[in-house]
Amino acid sequence: MNSFIQDSAIDLSLDLQQHYAHLLVFPQCYDSFIPAPHLPISALLDFTNLPPFDHSLMVADLHRFFTSEHCVTNDVPADFLDRSLPPLSLSTQLLNTFSQAYHDGVKSVKDPRFLGNLPFWVVQYWHDLGCAIAVKERWSLARDWLSGQRENADTDLAAAIDEVFSSLRVLGWGTTLRGPAAALQVLDLAEFLSSTPMKGRFIDA
Repeated sequence: MNSFIQDSAIDLSLDLQQHYAHLLVFPQCYDSFIPAPHLPISALLDFTNLPPFDHSLMVADLHRFFTSEHCVTNDVPADFLDRSLPPLSLSTQLLNTFSQAYHDGVKSVKDPRFLGNLPFWVVQYWHDLGCAIAVKERWSLARDWLSGQRENADTDLAAAIDEVFSSLRVLGWGTTLRGPAAALQVLDLAEFLSSTPMKGRFIDA
């Protein structure tokens, strides 16, 4: 196993941390392909051009995404935006191990499904876009559950459900709540919109 995916962490100075963070900043021209966190949940659900996850890729494939070969450009192939994404668990792990990988001599990123090397910022792009896709999937399930509950709802319940739908047109998908529920993210509300048992941390909140 390559040393950069071992559990041992390196002691990073502030300058190094800033340097690593700079390497992961993707060009502004790609910002528009990632739904902004303040975008209402309903708008995120209407975002139809998000790529799917490729679940054939697993965290076990981590070492295949880093290479000692240089990437000669900061750009990406023409079909990059059309490609499916590594699962969020994998891109999160890539992000978490990036500083160690760079310290160990990694020069670029490589998508093992395709030829050619990619710039480092692709890891951050995969992760940020993956977060939006994962959130959309969860809210899509919550919306479907709500719609199902409304079908046979009485007048009071139907009004309450309509109020929830109205809230989905206001709440930003990547924002935090305020007031007594400040410890929760907006995404946590999706947990209430299902028939599964409520988690203890929500009861405590």
